Amino acid sequence: ILVDFIRVLSLAKAPKTVKVQLLQTLSMLLQNIKREQSLFYLLSNNQVNKLIAMPLDFLDEEILAYYITLLKSLAMKLDNDTIKFFFIVHPEPYFPLYIEATKFFNHRDQMVRATVRTITLRVYPIMFEPMRAFVQRHAELSYFSQLALHLKDIWLRLNAAAVAGEDVAAVQHESDLQQDLLLYLSDVFELGMVELNKVLADRLLDCVMVPLLLLSLDANGSGQQQLAKAAPSERSGQRLEPRVALFLLRQVLDTFRCPVLVEPLAAALLHHKVPEYLLCAMPHDAPLQFHGAFARALAGADDAHALFAAGVVSAVAQNREAFSPEFLENARLFPPAVAGTRSLRPSPLIGEQNLDILFFLLAALRRLTQWRVETFQVLVLLISELFLDPLLSRNAECRGAALQMVRDAASAAAAQLRGLLQEQLQASAPGGLPSGGRQAEELLDIFMEEWHDRDAPAPRVSEVCTHAWRLLLPARVGAAQPRDIARRSARSFLLLRKLLMELLLCDQDAVDAVGSSGSEQQARKRRPSDSASDQEAALLQVSPELLGNLHEGMSLELGSLERFPCRIGRTSDGGERLLVQHGAWLMLARPQNVTPGRAVVTTLWPLQQVQPLLDRGDPRILHLGMQAIRAGKLPGDASEYSPPVPADATPGQRRSVFFMMSLSFKDVRSCHSADVQLQRGRREVRSQLLRQALDFIEGWQARAGSA
Repeated sequence: ILVDFIRVLSLAKAPKTVKVQLLQTLSMLLQNIKREQSLFYLLSNNQVNKLIAMPLDFLDEEILAYYITLLKSLAMKLDNDTIKFFFIVHPEPYFPLYIEATKFFNHRDQMVRATVRTITLRVYPIMFEPMRAFVQRHAELSYFSQLALHLKDIWLRLNAAAVAGEDVAAVQHESDLQQDLLLYLSDVFELGMVELNKVLADRLLDCVMVPLLLLSLDANGSGQQQLAKAAPSERSGQRLEPRVALFLLRQVLDTFRCPVLVEPLAAALLHHKVPEYLLCAMPHDAPLQFHGAFARALAGADDAHALFAAGVVSAVAQNREAFSPEFLENARLFPPAVAGTRSLRPSPLIGEQNLDILFFLLAALRRLTQWRVETFQVLVLLISELFLDPLLSRNAECRGAALQMVRDAASAAAAQLRGLLQEQLQASAPGGLPSGGRQAEELLDIFMEEWHDRDAPAPRVSEVCTHAWRLLLPARVGAAQPRDIARRSARSFLLLRKLLMELLLCDQDAVDAVGSSGSEQQARKRRPSDSASDQEAALLQVSPELLGNLHEGMSLELGSLERFPCRIGRTSDGGERLLVQHGAWLMLARPQNVTPGRAVVTTLWPLQQVQPLLDRGDPRILHLGMQAIRAGKLPGDASEYSPPVPADATPGQRRSVFFMMSLSFKDVRSCHSADVQLQRGRREVRSQLLRQALDFIEGWQARAGSA
């Protein structure tokens, strides 16, 4: 049957529809063969290899799609028994299925690339020595080098898109392409073919990772001096931006688990000398170490460099099973297994002369205004990961240094937040809030958001660092807007406060494990007191007497409550409402005509989360904006509202939920009176909450100072 199929496919005048039908039929036939005897009969007489090598018009996408599907169908039948039908031993070794498939490894169609990768992953584990020797030689001479160069091309395109800084979609597309390729290469490594892994690691290191990733970090070194002498067209194809190189290094170290690849890369970054077997892939005047450039990324002022360098450290720490114990000790991320006494060491264990990476991470916490909120959060998460690890937490000197530096950073953050709260409390006093002072009072809204989310599950460092759009952010944080300053101050303090509590509890547990005596007993820190816990539980809670037992839908006796008749549109009941000032609530109620003096509550919302605004065109209309810290039920008479997103907003940035309603009054005087009442009540409630927040910060400072 294959003889006839091959003959028809080889006819130049055969219609395309016939060839497509034949390829499709063969794929279906192979997929549905169940009996081994039938499969062996179909594959016999070397006809299958003639079919695979059949020249077709691969510029035609439809023919190529069915051809590549046929190759996949054949590959799925490949095993230790059927390999003899596919691999030609005499007169010379040849493997048409593998060779023809790998010709399309970098095809523009994602389906074709995925199929090629599937075929190769089916081939590599086959235990047939002649075939394995052929594949190994082909990988050494061709395929793996082509993969490495293909990866290099993608990385250069990603770098060009990041440098252009305009098209987020282009950056994300190139990032997705390289991530897919890295995952495929990782799958090859995970097959555990020792000799094949050595070849693949050698090609990746020599062709792309050393010359393109490592040398791009040497921003001020000899490698860049040599690059400066090259023509502009050559420079653009030889180096990446350091932030792009760090972004990709983190992905490589996070994706791969094969020591033969990741250990040389990590050693070049974390050891103080490049491994000798990497020098052959570098120019003769290349630097002998990259540790200094990597440390500068953590210690410098570039936000993107610090973010992705922290991601690299996290990837190494999380992937430590891929590294030898000797590597981890020389990397100086963790203290020596047998630590010397402090008296024998002239400098602190966590310092620039010893565990310098840890020192730079901790020191970065003090530079609150230098980082974006997300970068600072990554630094805190990474320090938590590292110092809660038993390898560090059981070392008294490491614990002590971390506690001191985190406490200092938290105290600085508390002082900054306290100053902002004091300014806002003064501004919110009667007559103290200037016209247009909305930016100043946003601090309370932001602090409420951050406080409600303080115990939400934290993202993993890898989740934050994997977003390619972060490559487009400016390198340095410029002059921040008041809202950005408020967000940064609130979240920085709460993150550092939580980190300090974790370290204190870890320190307590470590002391308990070894016994509390001597100097260790003096180092023990107190757990949070009951009074502090009570204050925390009551924080940002309005006084109960101002709340009452109210809910939407209830019937309420109005009595002497002050109320303003108004109307609201788009309702089925005519829209007649009463705006009621009731403690800490914004209340709208529908009068009950059958029961004078009573009304049904239709809208109930916390007054501190309401912003009244008079209409500029019609002074009888009062607009009410309502904020919800978390998504929930819709206020009874309100509709959802999406405020404009600032041009400089971070993608995916958390935002409150907003609602809107408009009330119309019979005259200007009533509308103005309602606005004044709402503004006054709102100011009183928010002042109470601001005072609570300020008392909380001051109480924390007092406890931290006496601990």
